Amino acid sequence: MDLEDRAAKFLIQENLLLINADFRVFADMVKRWCDRYAHVPGAQAVVNDVVHEWFEQQLIEAVLGTLALRGSQLWTLEHLRHLCSEEALTAVILPRYHIENNVKRTLGAKLGTLKDRVA
Repeated sequence: MDLEDRAAKFLIQENLLLINADFRVFADMVKRWCDRYAHVPGAQAVVNDVVHEWFEQQLIEAVLGTLALRGSQLWTLEHLRHLCSEEALTAVILPRYHIENNVKRTLGAKLGTLKDRVA
């Protein structure tokens, strides 16, 4: 899969979402949370799964929202392809505020809160 420095691409004809697990935005967030939970044995696998799960959720919602526009005279197949382009799907995950909050909440439930830890 050729997704260098892109988050994902959607193959509309195949209805297939390809996500680049190595994308640097994902890797940066995994590293940041792994650093915060370095004191918890086995945290790395949990952090990796949780971070990827929330980014995946964001990408799936973008694709499903795009597909909901099918059948409209104002949204051609070409328009839908643009909405699901590698650049558009990368843009979808760049605002990370909500993803970050969901990751924090999920990791707190799975690995314990960081509230009492010194940053």
